[in-house]
Amino acid sequence: MKKFLAVISLLLAMCLYFTSCGGSTKKESEFFDLVSETQELLDEYADDIYSCWYDYIYEDEYLSVDSAILSAMNMNSDNIDIIESNNERIKELYKKAKDGKLESEVKEVMQAYNDYYAFVMEVSGSFNSFSASKETLKKELSSALKNLEFELD
Repeated sequence: MKKFLAVISLLLAMCLYFTSCGGSTKKESEFFDLVSETQELLDEYADDIYSCWYDYIYEDEYLSVDSAILSAMNMNSDNIDIIESNNERIKELYKKAKDGKLESEVKEVMQAYNDYYAFVMEVSGSFNSFSASKETLKKELSSALKNLEFELD
């Protein structure tokens, strides 16, 4: 009888550990939280790039596109440090969460995040293409995060 109770207790503990009682796992929640936080910083940085670039074109405030983008970088130097640090942690969390029960949602978030991260951190193209892509990529990441958040609740 003691063995039977021990086995049942062990199975129950394993069930709770691996399924988190039907709710989200810690690794998926951590991943979600850090990507959400980093998206806010990327949004601020992207908006500043857009504003400075706009000011270069329409307000003659900068000598070149490069100086406008450099100004946005300087305005966001603290954010950029946090973004880069978070990016490394996001990659680590992704490795842990990608094979979990929310595999599809986590992968969708990571793909959208990678696209947005590369776009903001490696600015290229024209003002018009930057402007259009900024909104599209921001919305794609927001949508993927909402899908994951729905599953985490």
